[in-house]
Amino acid sequence: MFKKKKESKFGKKFRKMTSFLEEKVTKLTKVDFIIIGIFVLFYSVISFNNLGTLQNPQTFYRFTYVGEEVGIELVGESTEVSMIRHFTGDDDGSYKLYISDDGDTFSEIDQTLEQESVFAWKDTYISKKFKYLKIVSNWDSGSLGDIQLYDAYGNKLQTKASDDQSIVINDELDTVPIRISYLNSSYFDEVYFARTAYEYANGLTTEEWTHPPLGKLIQMIPILFLGMNTFAYRLMGNIAGILMIPVIYIFAKDLFKKRKWAILAAILMTFDCFHFAQTRMGTVDSFLVLFIMLSSLFMYRYCSLEDDAPLKKKLINLGLSGIFIGCSIATKWTGFYAGLALCIAFFTHFIISNIKGRKNHKKVKFEKDDLIVILSCVGFFVIIPLVIYILCYLLFPNLYPYHINGISDIIKETGEMYKYHSTLDATHDFTSKWYTWPLMVRPVWYYVGYFNGDLKGTITGIGNPAIWWFGILGAIYVLIDTIKNRKKETAYILLFILCMWLPYAFIGRIMFMYHYFPVLPFIMLANVALIKWITDKINDNSIYYFYIGVVILFFIYFFPIISGSIETANFIDKFKWFKSWFF
Repeated sequence: MFKKKKESKFGKKFRKMTSFLEEKVTKLTKVDFIIIGIFVLFYSVISFNNLGTLQNPQTFYRFTYVGEEVGIELVGESTEVSMIRHFTGDDDGSYKLYISDDGDTFSEIDQTLEQESVFAWKDTYISKKFKYLKIVSNWDSGSLGDIQLYDAYGNKLQTKASDDQSIVINDELDTVPIRISYLNSSYFDEVYFARTAYEYANGLTTEEWTHPPLGKLIQMIPILFLGMNTFAYRLMGNIAGILMIPVIYIFAKDLFKKRKWAILAAILMTFDCFHFAQTRMGTVDSFLVLFIMLSSLFMYRYCSLEDDAPLKKKLINLGLSGIFIGCSIATKWTGFYAGLALCIAFFTHFIISNIKGRKNHKKVKFEKDDLIVILSCVGFFVIIPLVIYILCYLLFPNLYPYHINGISDIIKETGEMYKYHSTLDATHDFTSKWYTWPLMVRPVWYYVGYFNGDLKGTITGIGNPAIWWFGILGAIYVLIDTIKNRKKETAYILLFILCMWLPYAFIGRIMFMYHYFPVLPFIMLANVALIKWITDKINDNSIYYFYIGVVILFFIYFFPIISGSIETANFIDKFKWFKSWFF
């Protein structure tokens, strides 16, 4: 017989210090709130750091016909101008440039001023000597913000508007950035979602109509108070990303009954690279995932109630689940996949509960409470989501291609949305197949900025390998555990993984790795389940701490390419582990 190794003093002290991890308390206590607060504070610090700027132009000149013009002039004599830094408003355009020394005779130069994005700064190099600059629209549309001229040495030149109508392109020069980057300019799909949030805020016809309005309406709220700037339209998405941490903490504690598993789930959400990059961008995916997590959490709480639990408690959990799934669908139709999982979970629980009740002679027939629950679910999961969906459209009716005046217009708009997604025939450099997402075969390159010398900043939608690749094993584990042991916890996780991921196998349009984002929280929970099984088998927490360490190290390692940090090109190239990793 082997003698049990004597525990060291350090071991005893460490075990005592970490004893709170082993507490099997299902309800949230003061300790849980402190832990959640630490996670939220920590992640808030890193996620709000360099999120964006509050200093972007707010006034624009909007062109309405070909040949419409605005102009500025240099204060002082004619000067050699090397570059024009200009800001695009809510509509891009193309402009001819005319220069003059006397303000009477203008000549066209061979460069044009092209706007390739909205709410973004761009530089146009000209190397011309003049005093007066006239900007003439090539299109019957366009939105031009402030313009800054630079001399041959890169110094800002003092200018003034040539006339009253041109004041708006010369009135906020204090917002001109030292360098153009994601901090002061939109990138990737912000050109659709952030633009539409601005249009909602200003009662304009919206550009992005291929997704329901709720996510963009949430984006709009800070814009109403802070103006249209990168910080404002990224703010709510970042807050949603922060809120995912306490939600998954609570979810994991409900599932696995111990604080240490809730902490592990929170760590996975806090230190996932993709979660960080995606939620700091001004799109609506953050809201979608948060709403799905909340709806699935409350459905699990309903399914975990005893048969004789108060009816009120059952209805509260079902009602909250219905509200949040309605919000997810009103953000993106992907919420329907989560709705399918909720439906399966509910009816499976309901049927099994009734069968068990009759076997134990607790039930002999379909009881009154059962009827109330079923009828309530019609309200919670059909009527309430419909009301949320319809109200989002009726509150802000200025949509393309239909102006929403009633239900029939919403139906037409929905038909157009379906037609768009079902017939979309497009190509993209970063498209990928659904079955490659867990492997991270083709991360999405969201942003790149090039700076003096060999410097550049990049933001890439890439996951933490310790979460994503290990998540393949996690998903396999919950599948085996569900089949072999029929555990409710792992079956619930597996259900959402399958319902949120497999439908993409039947979609023919181009898809991207960010479509896997709603699956990610359940992959994280699958990872927790697998680590729990391993830890319980060996009766040792070493794997638990080792895994946490690897997750954190990978996050630190990949941080430069998910945060837009300015580095040398050679340094960024070192992160390209595979040929398909292009950024």
